[in-house]
Amino acid sequence: MSLREVRQSLFGACFPTDRDGWMVGELGRIFHTSDGGTTWERQDAGTKRPFLAIACLDARTAWIAGKEGIVYGTTDGGASWTPATTGSSRHLFGLAFANPDRGHGVGDYGTMVHTEDAGRHWTVSQVPPDVVLPESALDTGVDPGDVNLYAASYGDADHLWVAGEFGTIMASDDGGRTFHQQHAPVESTLFGIHFTDARHGWAVGIDAVILRTEDGGATWQMQTPPVRQQSFYDVFVRGQNGWIVGSAGTVLKSTDGGVTWTAEPTPIELAANWIRSVWLGPGGQGFAVGAEGLVFRIDGGTLQRLEGRGPTRAL
Repeated sequence: MSLREVRQSLFGACFPTDRDGWMVGELGRIFHTSDGGTTWERQDAGTKRPFLAIACLDARTAWIAGKEGIVYGTTDGGASWTPATTGSSRHLFGLAFANPDRGHGVGDYGTMVHTEDAGRHWTVSQVPPDVVLPESALDTGVDPGDVNLYAASYGDADHLWVAGEFGTIMASDDGGRTFHQQHAPVESTLFGIHFTDARHGWAVGIDAVILRTEDGGATWQMQTPPVRQQSFYDVFVRGQNGWIVGSAGTVLKSTDGGVTWTAEPTPIELAANWIRSVWLGPGGQGFAVGAEGLVFRIDGGTLQRLEGRGPTRAL
């Protein structure tokens, strides 16, 4: 199928190899490619609920999650998707897998779901009560257990970070079984987090927030954003190339491994469109996806819009 047929908003993308990948979004939509995004096929998990997050392990193994706590897994490249029972019906906004056995999902009202056996069994947990929220949260009557969690990222099999409202960052040293709070220098919502190993990570959010750590989150530093007004929704760094995506068609690029960021020009007609998710495959090729079927192909340091309503053109 052609991308011109994709009208639904896309919330997640994942590319375990340079040829195989998925995009997921509204109405239970799942789109799969096995040729690096030249062609796409629609897959079906049997639900019309929105998929908000995806985590993939290899060309055959992936997990997707979304509204009302739905979780589906595939071990055959998406030919079939099997529902999982996690024990939670809270929306899941973020999903990460460290290996085929260990995975973690995060969602609204501080909800987390965790598996240690490839999704056969899941445990449900909440944000620990010893998490301290800023005054701005307490003033609105929000308890730690109510904090929405939006993103999760493994640095390695044992080290996992999750991020969410009020600058909340929590880290796990046991793969996601238990968490401790880390101190972020902001009180604003964080929507995206990405670690390249157990020490180097980034978190992004509203108010043009970019945070960076080089010590596993023991300290987080603010990075200077090249644009001020926008919200950032996702971040991904691989090697020297990094990308941040956000509201109003905003795309930031790094060519020095996430040390500094510059704004990529995007067409003015994208100013009404948000970009929700970005992912780079092992060779540096990847995709960014967003509102109303918006898809960009990333190849090294270049960004190309795959036009849903007309010819493909480079930015």
